[in-house]
Amino acid sequence: MTSRGRTVVATTTWNTGTLVDDFLDHYRRLGAAAVLLMDFGSVDGTRERVGAWGDFVEVFDLPSLAGKDSSNALLAEAKRRYPKEWWCLFCDPDEFLVTPRMQIDDASAAVPRDAGTIVVERRNMTGPRSLATAQADLAPLRGLTLRIDGRHERTNQEMLDHERRLEPPWIFTAVPGKVLVRLGAADSIGDGDHVAITAAATLTVPPSDAYLLHYPFRDFRDFAAKLELARRDFEENECPVGFGWQYRRWLRCMEQHRLAREYLEQFVPDERVPQLIAEGVVTEDTTVRDFHAHAASLVR
Repeated sequence: MTSRGRTVVATTTWNTGTLVDDFLDHYRRLGAAAVLLMDFGSVDGTRERVGAWGDFVEVFDLPSLAGKDSSNALLAEAKRRYPKEWWCLFCDPDEFLVTPRMQIDDASAAVPRDAGTIVVERRNMTGPRSLATAQADLAPLRGLTLRIDGRHERTNQEMLDHERRLEPPWIFTAVPGKVLVRLGAADSIGDGDHVAITAAATLTVPPSDAYLLHYPFRDFRDFAAKLELARRDFEENECPVGFGWQYRRWLRCMEQHRLAREYLEQFVPDERVPQLIAEGVVTEDTTVRDFHAHAASLVR
């Protein structure tokens, strides 16, 4: 196992189930010094699973969705606990960092000393549609190995017209990156962890140095449960019109009983997989799966 480095990870959970074990295992193997985790009253065993990770995880309670600002609360905790020259990655439990040597400190090693924020690009991950229709193993460490590289920039009309069928489906959307901040320079974290206010320069690292694999769709039940939390969030907080547009779209799909169809569209039809790989739209990326498989083989 990699020794702990000078980077911590901050995340927020709600009923993430077994995924949280994969997430914590991933970042511990990458050498993260710790994970600061804020939980919003999970009742599916998430808290019990997190408790088994000992002092690698610091757990905090998110008291309410109303006026929530979990990332900045976690930033304050990180600044209080760790040296100012250390870094903190803000990401969700379905986002797994990849670096060339699979060591978390590599993500910040090559940046200039005056950098305060690193924007780490994200790539959505999916798999063949047959996995979803069969309700097979959709865990990130096994079945979902298609990385979206041919990404689609959405127009305002696409983001606001929740009745319209998206073509290509949402999974092909060019999602923004997540921030890795130097604790001594960071003042605040923006909505969605996509930007940060710091007293130093902001850089975007190329995917050759570091990128996040994002696994937004697993089984349908998890997807529907995530939308219920989004509904509560929108009800309790006044969000800008364009904020969380995909969740607003999916909630509309749920109201119109077309959510199952929308869910399946986020997976690639099996017969199109070879063509999309040949065109560079999707790439077979087994980095996370192979990383954990190798680590598991060493402890057998």
